[in-house]
Amino acid sequence: MTNPKPESEAETSVTEPISTEPAPEATEPPPVAPPAFPVRRPPSNVGWAVASLLVFWPLAFSAFTHALNVFPLWSEGDAEGAQHASHRARWLGIVSLCVGGALIVLFGALYLILLIVMIHHGHHHHGFSGGQPPRMRRG
Repeated sequence: MTNPKPESEAETSVTEPISTEPAPEATEPPPVAPPAFPVRRPPSNVGWAVASLLVFWPLAFSAFTHALNVFPLWSEGDAEGAQHASHRARWLGIVSLCVGGALIVLFGALYLILLIVMIHHGHHHHGFSGGQPPRMRRG
């Protein structure tokens, strides 16, 4: 058998009334002051993405992705992300122009070397300068 609780113990188990005193206020961070200059939406730099598409297309996919993410990020309130996407699109466009320009110069130089080699070999062996044509040998 269990012993019944004494009345004094039963009275102490009753919950205490809720205090009407205000709880200590949590310290709020100081309000962020607006910047002294007006914040403007960064440029999307789609032009650099188009240039990368025309000159060196492998970088164009990433450039377009970043350029087209500027406005959605800005409208969501992510100014830092929009600025990063804008800078990245511009950087990829510039890198694309540099790589594409270097490849054009390289291919031009190789074409010129090939042309010079072909002219050099063709002039000495098979040129017609008014003499007899080369003879065909029978096997």
